[in-house]
Formats: sequence, C-alpha cells, structure tokens
Amino acid sequence: MAAIGATRCGVILAVADVAVASAWYRDHLGFEVETTFEDPDYAILTLAGTRLSLAEQGHPAEDRPGVELEAPADPSRLQANLVIEVEDCRGAHADLLAEGVRFLAEPCSPPWGGARVFAVDPDGYLVELEEPAT
Repeated sequence: MAAIGATRCGVILAVADVAVASAWYRDHLGFEVETTFEDPDYAILTLAGTRLSLAEQGHPAEDRPGVELEAPADPSRLQANLVIEVEDCRGAHADLLAEGVRFLAEPCSPPWGGARVFAVDPDGYLVELEEPAT
C-alpha cells in the first residue's frame, strides 16, 4: 500500500446555503467553524480531528472538470452519510430533539451492540450518531 502522508481526513458536502448549514453543524453538533470563503461560498468546520467542508452547490471547479457538487434532490436516495461517534447516543438524541433537530426514528441498538440514531441536516444529509458497542 502506498503511504500518502495523510494528515487529516474529511468530506465535502454540497449545500444550498453554506451559512445555514454551518450554523446547523456548529449549533447542534458542536463543530467549530475553522474558516469561510466567498464566491463561491465555502466553509471548513472541524470536530474531533475530522474536517467537514460545506460547498455552495452548483459551482464548477477547474481542477474537477465535468463535475459539479449538488445537494441531494431526493433525501431518500443519498450517496453518503456522516457518522459521528458519541459516548451517549440516547442522551445526544434527547438533547438534539429538544433543540428541534429532525430524526428519522428513535435510537436503536443494532445486533452488533451499541446504539445509533440518524439525524437529518438542513439539506437532507443523514448524520448518524453512533455509540460504539462496549
């Protein structure tokens, strides 16, 4: 395997409104807004050493010809979901529910143990809160 010298890993999500999405991730999940850019709107957020970038949808880039990022048109058919490991899934669910965060269902305990629940961000992306099995 090639050693690529990685220093951090993350994901870029296309969003309809970078400010709205940034506020949601900051205010509900505790992400820190590291930096923001304009024209096109773009934000870099961090949590637990992970980088989450939010890009205003629909902007082409010279270094990725032929590819434009788009927020999901149909949130029931996603290509990815963000997973955040938490210490107390049910407690996090209760706190976020009280803040008005939308969830798909109540927390559950999968057959492999632990607990998980799926929140939905303003653009329809799933954010899985996962409590590992002990």
